[in-house]
Amino acid sequence: MKHIKIFDTTLRDGQQCPGAGMSYSKNIEYAQLAAKINIDVLEAGFPSASAEDYKIVNHIAQMYAQQSHSPKVAALSQLREEQVQKTTQALAPLIPSKRAILHVYLPVAPELMEASLGKYADDKEQILKDTKTMIEKAVAAGLEVEFSPEAYSQMGDNFDFTTELISTAIAAGASTINCPDTIGRACYLQGEDYFVNHMNQHAAIMKQRFPERDITWSVHCHNDFGLALDNSMRAVFEGPASQVEGCFNGIGERAGNVALEQCIMYIKSFSSENNPAVTQCQSRHIRQVSDFVSKHMLNRQPHWPISGDNAAKHSSGGHTNAILKNAEVYQPFPPSSVGQNISFVFGPLSGSNHAQSIIQKHGYACEAHERQEIMQYIKEYHKNRRKGLTDDEFMEAYFNYRKPIDVAKIVFEIKQNQKHFSIVAKVFGETEQFDIACQHDATATTALHRYLRERFGQFHIQSYRSESKEPGRHAEAHATISIAVGDVFYQGKAHHHDIETAALMALIDAFNQHLIAAHYSHKKEQEPALKVGMRD
Repeated sequence: MKHIKIFDTTLRDGQQCPGAGMSYSKNIEYAQLAAKINIDVLEAGFPSASAEDYKIVNHIAQMYAQQSHSPKVAALSQLREEQVQKTTQALAPLIPSKRAILHVYLPVAPELMEASLGKYADDKEQILKDTKTMIEKAVAAGLEVEFSPEAYSQMGDNFDFTTELISTAIAAGASTINCPDTIGRACYLQGEDYFVNHMNQHAAIMKQRFPERDITWSVHCHNDFGLALDNSMRAVFEGPASQVEGCFNGIGERAGNVALEQCIMYIKSFSSENNPAVTQCQSRHIRQVSDFVSKHMLNRQPHWPISGDNAAKHSSGGHTNAILKNAEVYQPFPPSSVGQNISFVFGPLSGSNHAQSIIQKHGYACEAHERQEIMQYIKEYHKNRRKGLTDDEFMEAYFNYRKPIDVAKIVFEIKQNQKHFSIVAKVFGETEQFDIACQHDATATTALHRYLRERFGQFHIQSYRSESKEPGRHAEAHATISIAVGDVFYQGKAHHHDIETAALMALIDAFNQHLIAAHYSHKKEQEPALKVGMRD
């Protein structure tokens, strides 16, 4: 098996993404998650960029030094003596355990060399000498060295110079050569000029020159054309790469880096006897790491591959029916392998089986002969909620469908100096009219409470509140009433321009919930293995 190392640069290249920077403490917290998922190398930052970056890299190095097993820590540095020294100091706690990596880089693309190095770009002999000197210093200090010929995929006519630069780095002690597609323009349709072909050429040349050296070839791809995953995996399966560099959730400069969770699952899913490859990452922690990056660095799109909220969420009726029988029939891999759960969102395309499963999960009845009618009612009730319903929204519609007392109208009148009101309603499907007198100084709410108690059984009004949410005398009254039936509480709500009508409707709403629970609830079955919640 070809062991593919995972080089995580979320804390370095990821935080170069505008808007993705994290606080000091969150950098440390991320390093703990990186150790949990078992990546091979964590690039913790650029110590010479700022005092804060230095402190972060040094803190992580100290933290990992206390652990018997942790990722190696890499830190970025330019080929300048003062930067190499500062980076060495930041990584010092990990030098005794040989887990410290100096990552140095130098551009090799002609245009980038001119723009970045100025006149120095023309003195290639001096560049080679400086590369040799700086790497030898780092190796002598006890660090591993990764060397990156920056913009490797755009080297153009600089192939021979790049060859000598890589050879110089290896001769000086570099053990990893990283070949980046720095501006994300590589594509296999480039033919002979495709950077993976150049990687194969350089790997063969270095094998001849240094037959005794075990060099790690690494790949670092940006996603400007959406090709970062394809390019990275071609470097692994068609090229010499045994290390992939990227960021979780694909964050990074411009359009971002290759997404590490995609690389991990690609290797896990498509490795074969002909192309055997494996990583040591614990993929079941992917969702946790991805959620952290989404929360503290940059928001993740719901449809993001592997770890997005919608990656294991379904709404289509046909999909739902099949998934309820076979949980993984519409999934490319078991969602549990990345810390996800299959879930459903009830929407316009959902079917009656889906509706029935949600209702039964919440402990209420939905028989086979009525599920189609209930499903259509719920869709019509929320006809403008085409993005899908939450649990509360779905069950609100179900309760409205089930309500045993369905009021058509309430009429108040005075008879013989006594206040009366009549309610026309369907009670369990039968149309009725009941007339109620407000005895003595009782309110209409008190009178209705007495009537319902005498007809259906004891319950108590626990609290009542009415308020106007808009200014003016024509504003509606919003009433909330809580009732207790034994030790179970129900809260009803209603609004109406008449305050007494609002209170009566709120009381009926609360009492309907009690009647629904009494007549339509069933003993919850054992929780199924498949999660069928509306939203995570």
